[in-house]
Amino acid sequence: MKLTKKLLLLSLFFGSLTSCLITDYTRTFQVEIMKPAILNIPKEVKTIAIVDQSNQPIDALKFINIDETKKINNLKIKDPGVSEITLEALSNFLIENKYFANVINYKTSLDSIWILSNAPSTSELFEKTKSDMCILLKDFHLNHLAMNIGDYSVQANAHLVWDIISKSDSTYYTYNQQDTLIYTIEQFPQYFNGKNGLSRMAINSSEYLGNYFGSRIIPSWLTVERLYYQSKNQRMLMAEKYAMNNDWLKAAELWRKEINNKNKTIAAKACYNMALACEMEGRLDPAIDWLVQSYSVLTKYNKEHQANCQRYINVLALRKKEIEKLERQVRSEKD
Repeated sequence: MKLTKKLLLLSLFFGSLTSCLITDYTRTFQVEIMKPAILNIPKEVKTIAIVDQSNQPIDALKFINIDETKKINNLKIKDPGVSEITLEALSNFLIENKYFANVINYKTSLDSIWILSNAPSTSELFEKTKSDMCILLKDFHLNHLAMNIGDYSVQANAHLVWDIISKSDSTYYTYNQQDTLIYTIEQFPQYFNGKNGLSRMAINSSEYLGNYFGSRIIPSWLTVERLYYQSKNQRMLMAEKYAMNNDWLKAAELWRKEINNKNKTIAAKACYNMALACEMEGRLDPAIDWLVQSYSVLTKYNKEHQANCQRYINVLALRKKEIEKLERQVRSEKD
């Protein structure tokens, strides 16, 4: 099986979008794709150490409330140890994904006291951690702004600075992580009830920050949406059934029979859907060719369709670059 196809998880979740131009209606489905990491970590890196060097400042966690009178108050809650929660979430993420043979979280180790108090050099740090690579949390700030005006919501603003250093490389990589999370009382009522709600919200934010950074360090799965065209044409209906069952080859056989349909709308839809089938089978260059053909089939009233084609072409062009990176990053069980 080609790597490109391995990087897709074909779990389909369908939703509909109405359209008023070339199609009766279109539908979208969700598919999981593997996204590359921000840097290529050598396969020789087996043990990774996670170290907190942020000396979490007093203002690392803030809750600010703005009420109906526009009065600003600082809400006092017990700090649940947000940086430690973030590092634990990062450690668990890396362990669960089994990308490294060994992951050591020094936030929960007595050795972290030595690391923080002695400000070790890079060589001393690797000697102490016995690791091939270190992830250092250098700075951590997490502020929650509670807007008690109309619909009650909380905006969590985070700024973290990470250093990634390798034992075999004198250079290091710095990653500035800035995130904004929105909590609404409708979507997350558990965080707006009871005196411990805000603490639980801070814990949730911290866990998200660690998991997200983990997804940037190693290749990880991400759910994305893809669009396809529907039609009342019998072959198109049958092809859709095959596609919904992940049988893209049989679906493509039926779509191919409609690419020269005298009805240009059906032909354009079939060509577009052929591109989708090609992507699902890991054939990105033919997918782009089918989109170019679909783009050119219609000559009138096709602005929306042309936009759909161009958007998908851009997605596939980016995907090709991502797969080139993934070919250097994905590890086999033997690595």
